Amino acid sequence: MLAAAGQGDDVWGHATARVPGTNTFWMKPAGLGLEEIRPEQLLLVDLDGKVLRGRLPRHSEVFIHAEVFRARPEVNGVVHTHPVPATVFSSLDVPLRPIMHEGTNFVPPDVPRFTETSDLIVTPALGRSVARTLSDRPALFLVNHGIVTAGESIEEATVNALLLDKIARAQLMVPGGVPRVWTSDEEALVKRKRIYNAQSLESRWAYYQRRGLGRLR
Repeated sequence: MLAAAGQGDDVWGHATARVPGTNTFWMKPAGLGLEEIRPEQLLLVDLDGKVLRGRLPRHSEVFIHAEVFRARPEVNGVVHTHPVPATVFSSLDVPLRPIMHEGTNFVPPDVPRFTETSDLIVTPALGRSVARTLSDRPALFLVNHGIVTAGESIEEATVNALLLDKIARAQLMVPGGVPRVWTSDEEALVKRKRIYNAQSLESRWAYYQRRGLGRLR
């Protein structure tokens, strides 16, 4: 689904889903593209990055997921991808603005930027730094690297990734990435409640699923 939306990056990028009520999660293995994964290839991993089930290699950036799950018990899905528009936008010194409906899913308050490194997040310490920067937000930009999104389900985390890339791509169309007019915080909160509720998430997920499966046949 992420690949069908243009968020594939050869064999890089990954998504995870927590096993409900546990400190373990299912993760895409390394060496395969997002569109290639089959259920039997998934890895079961703990919060220390140890593979408990599965034979394929795990991604070195497992600590993004592990530390977000550790810091936020309510989160059950995490996505990390390298979509070109959002990654390019991360390099700008301008905040994301709700210039379209999609932006109100994230702003206010803001989409934070992780600036400690643009390298891979390959240690628990870096993973903790990412989790601290993400805080209670649904998404962040890894500057010159990609995005991280979180949700109460893998469906929500995936939808957040798709929406973030869409609004970042839209803002890049504005000269300098700096819009002159955007939705106020007050109205954005009203729109978020109306447009991005549980029913909307379910409908979007069903649509993305139909579209994704259709493109990969």
